[in-house]
Amino acid sequence: MNLIKSASAAMLALSFLAGCGGGPEGTYSFDKENAKKAMEAEIAKKPKEEQAFAGLALALIDALDMKLEIKSGGKWEMKMSAPSLGGKDAEKKEESETGDWTVEGDTITLKGKKDLKCKFDSKQLSCDAEKDGPPMVFKKG
Repeated sequence: MNLIKSASAAMLALSFLAGCGGGPEGTYSFDKENAKKAMEAEIAKKPKEEQAFAGLALALIDALDMKLEIKSGGKWEMKMSAPSLGGKDAEKKEESETGDWTVEGDTITLKGKKDLKCKFDSKQLSCDAEKDGPPMVFKKG
């Protein structure tokens, strides 16, 4: 009898965790506002003669679209579209990548062409930048 009660309590606890979004599974969108704020802070650190050219990156962020889907079963897929630098009427360049993911604590590792480590909570992923730059943030939903 105690075993049945214990198993029921465990199942209830697991369903509660799943309902609260305990894992990273879901669809995320690139947080453009966060990226622009971080980019503005980086631009402010540059010499004046480099700031105007770096400002072009802010315009590119607005035109960038990135979606990241963390699937149950350990797979992920990212789709990105960005304007081609070929001129006004140039088509958007689209790319996608897939791979496997693993979780340890509050860190998810996306394994692909380059491994990407991200901290996650129920609302967002904050992924390490390639160099010394700010993290890339993705909002869930």
